[in-house]
Amino acid sequence: MIELNYLFEHEFLENVSYQLMRSSMEDPWLVLSGCKVLGIIDEVEGKWSQIIGGDIPPKAIEGMGDLINMQQFSWLPNLIKKQWPKYVFDVVVENEDRYEIICCKEACPKRFQQRFTLGIHALAQRESALVFKIRCFQKSDCYEVVKAPAIDRYV
Repeated sequence: MIELNYLFEHEFLENVSYQLMRSSMEDPWLVLSGCKVLGIIDEVEGKWSQIIGGDIPPKAIEGMGDLINMQQFSWLPNLIKKQWPKYVFDVVVENEDRYEIICCKEACPKRFQQRFTLGIHALAQRESALVFKIRCFQKSDCYEVVKAPAIDRYV
């Protein structure tokens, strides 16, 4: 499950805090405010909209969509597939800090592990720790690559 918090700042009214929840990457986002379920939002043809409910201001929905699109889990899977197209068949987001990578049938797992372990540090956000479960196509064996958070000496 993925959970995000979004603060919608009104110009003349009180600010509203929203909680966004999603059980899998295929599901739309459930929107709550406090304990109250306000609706469901989803990106349809590149535009964020409310598909169920009706109490969320359009500007808030747009802001929620921007927040979601900025998150690493929204863009990192495609970047991994683009970086290693001969090795990666698919990337599944398990949650914000766990990913499953399914290698192509003809990919060499050891060679991919060497390249991926070095390269993921440049692609992923520096301040977050991530775990990648690497699975060979249609095989039960797997291994994990952990990307530890980087620490800047010059902060």
